[in-house]
Amino acid sequence: MPQCCIAIIFHSLCISINGVIPERASGKSIKSMHAVTEMEIFVEVVRQGGFSAAARSLSLASSVVADRVAGLEKRLGVPLLLRTTRRQSLTEAGEDYFQEASRIINDVRTLESRIVESATAVRGTLHVTAPNPLGLRWIAPFVGRFAASYPDMATQLTLDDHFADIVAQGIDIAIRGGPAIDANLIGHHLFDTRRVVVASPAYLDDHGTPRHPDELAAHRCLVFNTQSHLHAEWRFGRGPAARKLRVTGSLASTNSALPVAWAVAGLGLVQKSWWEVSEHLAARRLVTVLDAFEPEPASFYAIHPVSRNKSRKVALFVEGLVSLFADMDGGVRLPRRT
Repeated sequence: MPQCCIAIIFHSLCISINGVIPERASGKSIKSMHAVTEMEIFVEVVRQGGFSAAARSLSLASSVVADRVAGLEKRLGVPLLLRTTRRQSLTEAGEDYFQEASRIINDVRTLESRIVESATAVRGTLHVTAPNPLGLRWIAPFVGRFAASYPDMATQLTLDDHFADIVAQGIDIAIRGGPAIDANLIGHHLFDTRRVVVASPAYLDDHGTPRHPDELAAHRCLVFNTQSHLHAEWRFGRGPAARKLRVTGSLASTNSALPVAWAVAGLGLVQKSWWEVSEHLAARRLVTVLDAFEPEPASFYAIHPVSRNKSRKVALFVEGLVSLFADMDGGVRLPRRT
């Protein structure tokens, strides 16, 4: 293609994409005031065979169409159409411009359609992460049902008790305790749950029952800590009486389910969400202690990057999770503290 035509196409492409028309002499720019670009108008004039037909097709006045084409030619400094009283035809530059402009417009529309479709379609891969116990008990079955409902989409579920860097690791949705504290993340509340300290009856028979959090220093505390430390912070009390207590134990794990198993085995005390120990409490394998010092409930959220806010698959997954836990009040949040 001649260099002059390449410059013409690039010039009008700036108008089409940015709505800005570069000025040749002054180096300044002015903004296009029209939604329909000059490139599109010119192409439609050629396709329709005249200004009047193009004006009807674009729902514009004929004078507007003529003025926009004339303005385009003036700014480009080259005639694109040869006009006579009976007909109009393309100049050599106009023919090159028409061919390339038609391709560009088609490419842009195809791109926009693909982007819109990708945002609204339920396809591709959905990356989800959740803590081990919560993931095994509720999230994994939900993911199975969700995948069956949307066979064109793959879902990857990672069960990990560590807090992942959602944005850096390309995670679509993370289920975690606590709200989103990053401006780049959005959190959707799922449920609140009591936090209780539990131990087996056998352990309490052997070591006594603590009556105050300060007495835990004389007990075996079972620690969950993602940093492989032998200590953790347990919360007690509400309102002005709320406090964090650093506890130390001889048994610690980065797997949040293990301390519960150790407690059932009579190896010590552990503080856990109610839903993690409710079955053991019902079966009397575990009992609660320090009930008078129970802390504020813990909240769990479905968190996703702000960049995923328009994703149809993310929206559907979150909606399903919110509905799931709304229908499971008795299984997750109750019995409530009286």
